[in-house]
Amino acid sequence: MTLNNNTAIALIDCAHLIGSPKDGSLALLNDKKQYAKFAIPPIYRTAINRMQLPLLQLSSTLIDTHKAHINNDRTDVILCTHAGTDRQLANHYRLTANAMLRELMHLSCNKSASQLADLLPTELNSSHDKVGEMATTMATRIAQSCGLNGRSFAIEAANNSFAQAMALAFDSLRTGQTDSVLIAIANDIPNHSNTQRLGASVLLLKRCNKPIDNARGYLVNALMCEKNRIVEHAKTESSQSVVLCTITNAPLTEQLKPALHTHNINLDLRANILPDTGIVGSALVLNNWLKKPNNHTRALFFDTNEGHSAPSFTISRTFCPIAVNEAHAVVLCDHQIWMANRSGVTEYWQGLTDKTGGISSLIHDTYASGSLYHENGAQHDSYYCNAAAKLNTTHRDQLGQPSPKGVLAQTLKQWPSLDIPKHSRSMVITATNLGPYSERRKLLASKLKALCTQCYEILNGNNPNSSALTSLSEWQTQFNEDALSEDFQASNLSKQVATHFALEDCQHLAIEAACAGSIAALDCAKNAIASGRIDVAIVAALELPVNLHDLSVCSNQQMLSRDVIATFCQTADGFTPGDGCAMVVLTTNTLAQKYDWPIKAELNAIGSSTLSKSMIAPNTEGQIQAMRHAFAQTFIKPSHIEFVETHGTGTPIGDSVEINAISSIYGARTHNQLKLGALKTQFGHTFAVAGLASIIKVLLSFEHNQIPRNLIRGDLHSDLQLSQLGYDPLNSNQAYSTPKGMRHATVNGFGTGGVNYHVIMSDFA
Repeated sequence: MTLNNNTAIALIDCAHLIGSPKDGSLALLNDKKQYAKFAIPPIYRTAINRMQLPLLQLSSTLIDTHKAHINNDRTDVILCTHAGTDRQLANHYRLTANAMLRELMHLSCNKSASQLADLLPTELNSSHDKVGEMATTMATRIAQSCGLNGRSFAIEAANNSFAQAMALAFDSLRTGQTDSVLIAIANDIPNHSNTQRLGASVLLLKRCNKPIDNARGYLVNALMCEKNRIVEHAKTESSQSVVLCTITNAPLTEQLKPALHTHNINLDLRANILPDTGIVGSALVLNNWLKKPNNHTRALFFDTNEGHSAPSFTISRTFCPIAVNEAHAVVLCDHQIWMANRSGVTEYWQGLTDKTGGISSLIHDTYASGSLYHENGAQHDSYYCNAAAKLNTTHRDQLGQPSPKGVLAQTLKQWPSLDIPKHSRSMVITATNLGPYSERRKLLASKLKALCTQCYEILNGNNPNSSALTSLSEWQTQFNEDALSEDFQASNLSKQVATHFALEDCQHLAIEAACAGSIAALDCAKNAIASGRIDVAIVAALELPVNLHDLSVCSNQQMLSRDVIATFCQTADGFTPGDGCAMVVLTTNTLAQKYDWPIKAELNAIGSSTLSKSMIAPNTEGQIQAMRHAFAQTFIKPSHIEFVETHGTGTPIGDSVEINAISSIYGARTHNQLKLGALKTQFGHTFAVAGLASIIKVLLSFEHNQIPRNLIRGDLHSDLQLSQLGYDPLNSNQAYSTPKGMRHATVNGFGTGGVNYHVIMSDFA
């Protein structure tokens, strides 16, 4: 969309709730009527995070109040969160305790087993625990409730989460990718007290060409701002008086105060007197400043307690157009990947083109001594699947998951050095689960320690030399390591990447958009480059779902195949899980040439939508809307596309909905069949990594002049009508029919809650 020179970004309104379940100010947390009000079915009510209801209430009120300014199809929802929401902790404690106790019971005598059984968690699980605990679904439920069909995702950047959300909103609004953005931020402190308060806040931003009546302010910019640049940044705002506000509860550093006073810059540190509401405190600082009556000031909001680059943003009281950034093509320059037993790009390509891929049989004895495997179907917190695409790593935790930090380090080690200028304005954004399991166990340390003590008393009293005591010691070691580890939130993975490349002027954050997470990350990175806010972005994705937590909750929802994933086939009955880690580097075409970097492909467009009939069922219209949104951004037409990499989850309804959506946009082919890729047939479903792994698959197909085969398992499903449509399910590797430099391919990425993405890519001659 073309923007004129009078474009501004209005902060239309904001609202918040602060309190605790005990003081009555958040009574709606326990109000059953609220579930019906927001059309939350009973099956979900025990699975969702408790801060969902306050966010729904605030968001719906704000959207209803300002619906005259809202284009529902082009309004995004960005949720800011942190590890350790109540459902994440409750689910992980139940599953971890169950796994440990079942293993100890399996290894101990009958008397001990009987006594240990009395310690098994009694909290009833929900078939929708996997969906309910994800941060993404809080955002998508807001979108569904408010009728918003733009992008929906969740981010975490520690104390910078709110500022990062403002920056990402600035990018999409400035580039015209969306018309308005609803930012929601919630803090669900596990051990709240009178000094630590639960909190929720929402605010609404809108792109506009003229002043909006009663708008609270206007976003002037969203920049990267190191501490030593804060003074210079403030000086550039000399057209109006400037107030500097910290967006966390930390005071200004002693080094900054004299410099700011020297330039007669006003200070506003009222953040220090706000109640401790964690990441919500950042929004409260902005809300409090907006209550001031002075209409002739601007406020520069910045962070003061992070030892790295962080977003800062300026709010003006009056209508303030933003400069339109010159458009540059965004290109992909490098990549690295580790999937199953294929480490590195070369082995990954071999796995894509051979007849074996990376899926193998699960060895059940390595998962809690096989005590949680039930061949005939999932029981309470157990699993039934027999196959997975596991990383070939030796060290795993007690739930069978490799160390995310170790996996990322090993993947980076495989990456040839890329000469990224360390002072370039850069970003690392990692798609992953925003509630890392090691972080959850750290927050659960006291409960897990108490459980271990009870188990020790039982086992030592009955048989002090049993193998069960040895197993218990291993579990205790795991819990102690987690409790003593440094803070390891999801965004620390991005910090790890930034440190590897010695990037000194770099932002880092983590993002979750269910199984479309890495494409959501790619979209945010592309927008940040297109808006001119950053020069280079590294998009990473890391998820390791072949572990007891994910195996159990996915089995409980009947998501997994009982045999092996069979996309497009009659026998399709669910997906096979897979571990994975992937990374790509993005920049502009101009900078790639300046840095003398190879250009692997141009990232032409990314379309998105959040549209579904339920939190788990795929929706054809939502997928079609994402595809239309993508093609509306580029000269490329569906008829130009030779290769579509599908999401291909291998469920009867998922495959049918996706093929219907593709045929609605691409039509039938009478010449030059449309080739359909299905990466999950080789490497299983890697959740957040799936989209980026597909992007790298396309890059390699361009490079090798070959579209990789799918591993078709059985007869094709006749209802899909692939042959009638002229669609090739790729039983074998196929060469491109179009010459190099003229190839176009697309990638689908879909996720729980109606998250839909469609990526259009082109190769370079």
